[in-house]
Amino acid sequence: MKKVKNVLGLSLLTLCFLMVSSVWAFNTNCPNQAYILSGTPVTIEGVVESVPYPANQGLKIDTGEEVVTVYGIGPVWYWDKEEVAYPTVGEDVEVDGYEVNFSDGSTRIVATKITIGGQTIELRDDDGRPLWRGGPANRGNKMYRNQYPQQ
Repeated sequence: MKKVKNVLGLSLLTLCFLMVSSVWAFNTNCPNQAYILSGTPVTIEGVVESVPYPANQGLKIDTGEEVVTVYGIGPVWYWDKEEVAYPTVGEDVEVDGYEVNFSDGSTRIVATKITIGGQTIELRDDDGRPLWRGGPANRGNKMYRNQYPQQ
């Protein structure tokens, strides 16, 4: 009887663990749901004023009228994989993207495609998901650890 209680208790504990871990692992982003492309389409043309480090700080572009910050340009390893040189200060650049309003009231321009030095890099799929998602290890690339061009 004691063995039955121990086995039953262990089974119940295992079941509870599996249920809780599946809730933690639940991904709320449905693969068929639009990701960011719910904003206003924009095209920004200008000269790179500063290159972000880290990349989530935004690429600053001087349009001649104002300095615009563009987010979502992706990691250096993705640019390397696509064989496009990462932006440098002083280069002419054209960015296609979306002006996105976030739930906290902030607005950001999120890049979907960048043309620089005569080369174009696609940054997002049709739903707005980053093409570098999954990381370089999942794409058969070498891992680049925070390697950014020096200014």
